[in-house]
Amino acid sequence: MQRDVYLERWSAWLPQALIWLGQDPPNYREAKKDLPLPERPSLTFRKPASPLRVALLTSAGAYDVETQARYHAGCVIGDASWRAFPYDLPAERIDFAHEHIDLDVARADPEVVLPREALKASGVEVTEHVISWHGYTYDYPVFVKTTVPQMVARAQADGATAALLVPV
Repeated sequence: MQRDVYLERWSAWLPQALIWLGQDPPNYREAKKDLPLPERPSLTFRKPASPLRVALLTSAGAYDVETQARYHAGCVIGDASWRAFPYDLPAERIDFAHEHIDLDVARADPEVVLPREALKASGVEVTEHVISWHGYTYDYPVFVKTTVPQMVARAQADGATAALLVPV
């Protein structure tokens, strides 16, 4: 098994960070001070193939209330999981679990964090699923090595040639 230097650095950071994050209120400034960040590969921009087929991705913690578990929004290191649900899912079946956004605003007008109607109205073809994750996570090893590749695979399986990322 190959040594994972980043995981070692993150594991060394975590015990002290849990102390800072476990305070009431959490001390994010101190927790983030020594947070090791994963290396990001250099990526080149490629013009999407025609026809344009756009995947909608949001960090709003959106999920289908009838078929999916809500995110663990209260976990001190966040939730590194993700959900995909049908693009045309009725709005009343969508909720959000995210401690760092005003959920009343998101619920009153989901387009603020999940612009499904606006994207469709732009005239582009959209993918079959919306992809969402809980935007607050310090579990970078899982998020980078597991969650992101799974979300990319879902978008590719839906035939995405481009993506609209809505960070919140």
